Amino acid sequence: MFNLKSLITPHLIKGKKCFVAYSGGVDSTVLLNEVGKAANELNSEVEAVHVNHGYSKSSESWEEHCKVFCKKKGFSIKSFQMDSKNLKGASLESLMRERRYEIFQKILIDKTSLLFMGHHLDDQIETLFFRLIRGTGLKGASSIPLKRNLGNGFIVRPFLKVAKEEIIQNAIQNNLSFVEDDSNNNNDFDRNYLRNIVIPKISERWPNYRKSISRSIDNQKDSFEFLTEISKKELVKIVKGEDIKINELKKYDVNFQKILFLSWLENKKCNLPNSAVLEEIINKFIHSEKTSCPKHIWGSKNKGNEVCLIIKKGMMSVEVS
Repeated sequence: MFNLKSLITPHLIKGKKCFVAYSGGVDSTVLLNEVGKAANELNSEVEAVHVNHGYSKSSESWEEHCKVFCKKKGFSIKSFQMDSKNLKGASLESLMRERRYEIFQKILIDKTSLLFMGHHLDDQIETLFFRLIRGTGLKGASSIPLKRNLGNGFIVRPFLKVAKEEIIQNAIQNNLSFVEDDSNNNNDFDRNYLRNIVIPKISERWPNYRKSISRSIDNQKDSFEFLTEISKKELVKIVKGEDIKINELKKYDVNFQKILFLSWLENKKCNLPNSAVLEEIINKFIHSEKTSCPKHIWGSKNKGNEVCLIIKKGMMSVEVS
């Protein structure tokens, strides 16, 4: 059993307000309660951030529950409305996630801004399976990071080593009230299918799967971090100013060319290409120097993530729109 508060305290700044993503569900309720305990010891203010997705008939009552809970516990709360009925696309789940993060980004105004999120070990494992099914690489196999940049601040997920069962037990022991999202039973959502159908079968066969998969995720993270450090050192050799020297990039093995190219894009905070586009760039596009100022474009202008690669005089540059 973890001391949940001890997982939170190292991330807090004394006297500085922090935010907690609060849906009203058991994970975020326990998180908010534990952040409150830790923050109180450091004289820090806590503000809950609730996003009303408007996708359920219960959305308004969930928001009201969150406001009542915060008032009872002495937390301030910001509530945001999202009209998910107008969201269209292959994955409503993914689109709602994008909108949530856009909201979170707006409240993280500087480098000391911190938003806690309630993802736990079971979420880690679901994310790993989901990404493996989609053909993820080493970075994706590292699953969810403990801390990462968002906007001008950071998001922190202190419960990534904590099983869902332990979080539920904490809620019971502390007599915390929470809501239950009926959409969690809708197996049309990919994550729900993994959570409700696939993973229980794995658990029946291999009861200790969480421990072994968690260890595997840690190993992938270590490997990814090591490769990232090597990439940084090599990238310096092939970049001039902001652009890549094509002939220098070609000196590397094809697989390492991909790693260096993606590292370059990440440094520029560009929308990364999918595997098919990446293959085309490395195997075809970078060899098209004879064409007058060749270009390669992916992403969408409407979504604000269009990326355009340009090769001119042996140098590859990037434009984002």
